[in-house]
Amino acid sequence: MKYKEALTKELLGELSSQGTLLNVPKNTQIVSIGDPVKDIPFLVSGKIRVYIESYETGKEVLLYYLENGETCFMSVIAGLGDEISKVSAVTESDCVINAVPNEMVKKWQGEHPIWNRFIIDLLVSNYSNSIQTIEELSFLNIETRLLNYLMKHQFENDRVKLSKTHLQIAQDLGTSREVVSRVLKKLQYTPEVQELFR
Repeated sequence: MKYKEALTKELLGELSSQGTLLNVPKNTQIVSIGDPVKDIPFLVSGKIRVYIESYETGKEVLLYYLENGETCFMSVIAGLGDEISKVSAVTESDCVINAVPNEMVKKWQGEHPIWNRFIIDLLVSNYSNSIQTIEELSFLNIETRLLNYLMKHQFENDRVKLSKTHLQIAQDLGTSREVVSRVLKKLQYTPEVQELFR
């Protein structure tokens, strides 16, 4: 959900004036699980990967991507409760981020009904995404999950443009690089995959 489309001009003005613009290079770790959340990131431009990880197994699972004009729901929730981060995030491209202090976000709750509507809409959207992730991990085999992943990277002409290594794809799907390589090799001659990369 785009905050630029959901919020009023007045609130967008406050967001701009109260935040700090940060130029963040590609492949920069923005937050890790356990970090205190002092500012809420509002993404002005670029792309951020938000994921969970297990320190015991070293596996990661993609939760969602943030793109231009979006903010991280998990950061908003942690910031409102002055809690530590339950997720990790890394920049997928060079990014411009407007970092807004938690205090301002809390203040808006009492002053701007549109802000509370925005939070509820974020909750609903992210709840649906989380359920989908859980269902895929629980019930779908790796071939189907990988095919779904490729289809999510389709562009307007229905072709896939994906500049990621097999290891990066494996991290997004919570599996190993070897599994991704093996399944991609198996799928490359299927009609569905040939259509995506035609």
